Amino acid sequence: MNILKLLRDRNKFTQEFVANKLGVTRQSYIRYETGEVELTASAIRILANLYQIEYRNIIDEIMPEDTIVYMSGKNRDIEKFHQIVLYTLQAAGDLVYITHSDFYKLIYLIHKDFYKQYFVHLTSLYYPEQSEEEGLSIYANEISKMADENLIEFINTSIHKGQSKKIIPLKRSNLNYLSGTEVCFLNREFAKYSTEF
Repeated sequence: MNILKLLRDRNKFTQEFVANKLGVTRQSYIRYETGEVELTASAIRILANLYQIEYRNIIDEIMPEDTIVYMSGKNRDIEKFHQIVLYTLQAAGDLVYITHSDFYKLIYLIHKDFYKQYFVHLTSLYYPEQSEEEGLSIYANEISKMADENLIEFINTSIHKGQSKKIIPLKRSNLNYLSGTEVCFLNREFAKYSTEF
């Protein structure tokens, strides 16, 4: 399979989205992806930046090592969700006042915003018609399973009275499950929502 298709599938981008980044039509991009037309140096640079990889990966059609790890997981979508949660907890860990219910909302907003920006799902746990209430329930359920797997821990703090808890990561995130684009997106989301929680 052509490296451009592998990279695009891995990042869940549409042909139209990548074509827009290159400043070409979808039909022209398809010719790149099928190998009918060779990429220009400018196109290689744009794609390398888009996928956060080295030029040589595109030129030599060699998948970066993290792509191979990403593609080989048995339940890679759920594992990817777990890594997003762990990475978000690492970034949001300094937000002392963020409760577990606030955290579920943050994860929901991240998924929703990713779809709005890229028109693809960050993970399969989000779909466009999903209401916030439904999303919070889905994410709360999956995050609770992470506690059973000793990936996170729920703790009571003096700041969180009543039923509110704080979620603490027990492991560091493995960014091999995320593309460079996804990591950059998450960092922008943390900055965007840091004052809301």
